[in-house]
Amino acid sequence: MNSSNPEPRAVQLTKDGRLKADPVFVRGGDEIVFTVLESPTQMSLMRLKVADGSVERLHSQATTSEFEPAFTPDGSLYCFVQNRSNLNLKLVIRDTKQNKDSLFDPGGGFAGMRRPTIAPDGNRIVFSLANATGQQLVSVNNQGQDRKDLTKTSLNHWPAFSPDGKHIAFGSSRDGPFEIYLMDTDGGNVRRLTKGKALNMRPAWSPDGKQIAFTSNRDGNYEIYVMDAEGGNVRRITRNVERDDYPSWQPDGKRLVIVCERAGRSDLYLVEMGQG
Repeated sequence: MNSSNPEPRAVQLTKDGRLKADPVFVRGGDEIVFTVLESPTQMSLMRLKVADGSVERLHSQATTSEFEPAFTPDGSLYCFVQNRSNLNLKLVIRDTKQNKDSLFDPGGGFAGMRRPTIAPDGNRIVFSLANATGQQLVSVNNQGQDRKDLTKTSLNHWPAFSPDGKHIAFGSSRDGPFEIYLMDTDGGNVRRLTKGKALNMRPAWSPDGKQIAFTSNRDGNYEIYVMDAEGGNVRRITRNVERDDYPSWQPDGKRLVIVCERAGRSDLYLVEMGQG
C-alpha cells in the first residue's frame, strides 16, 4: 500500500472530545446514533442530526449505561445493550411501532452480551456472549427468545448481518489474532476474509453488500480499511497518527462515519471513501 496517499477529506461532526463508540446512521442517513461516555460512570446513547450538528440523548430518562445500538433499515426495531444492575448486561429489543420492549437476560456475572446486529427483516438478532469455551455468537428472535448458538470455540465478536440477510461477517481468534470471517446465518460455511498477524475487527457492510469496512492495525496504527465482500482488493482509507475506529456506512455508500482520535480527543468524523 502506498503510505504517501493523502488523508481523505473528512468532516468533523462532534467537537466535545468525549470518548465515543458505535456510530450508526438512522432515518435514511439524516441522523447518527452513537455511544458517548457522558460521565465517569455512565455511557449513553446520543442522537446527532447531520444537517445542523445538534446532539441530544436518545433516551432522555436513562439512568444506567446504554451502548452498542443496532437498527433495522426502516427503524421499526432497534436494540442496545443496557446495564441494569452490577455486572449484569441485558439486551433490550425495542419495537417502535408497537411501543414494546423485549429483553434477553443472560443472568448475572460477566456473561453479558455485546455488539448486537439485527437481520434486515428484523426477525433475528445476533450478538456475542461469553461462556465457558470463550465468547460465542448467539442468535435470538426479536422477542429475545429461541436462542441458537452459531459458534462453539475461541473468541468471536462484532457480528454484522449483510444487507441481503444471507451472511454474517464477524471477528474471531480461532486462527490466532483476530481476523474477519464470513458465515451463513445458521453458522455454517465459515470462510476467512483477512490474513496476517495484525488485529482485524469491527466489520461493517456497505449498503450494496459489495464491500466491508473494518478496523486494523496492520500498518502499525489502528486505521480504517475497506475490502471486497469476499476479502479481496483491500485498501486503506484513513491515515492518522492516532486511532481511527468504528466504521459505519452512510446509506448512499459514499462516506463512512468513524470515531477519530485527534490530539487525544475522540469525535465523530464523516470520511470520503477516496481511492485509498
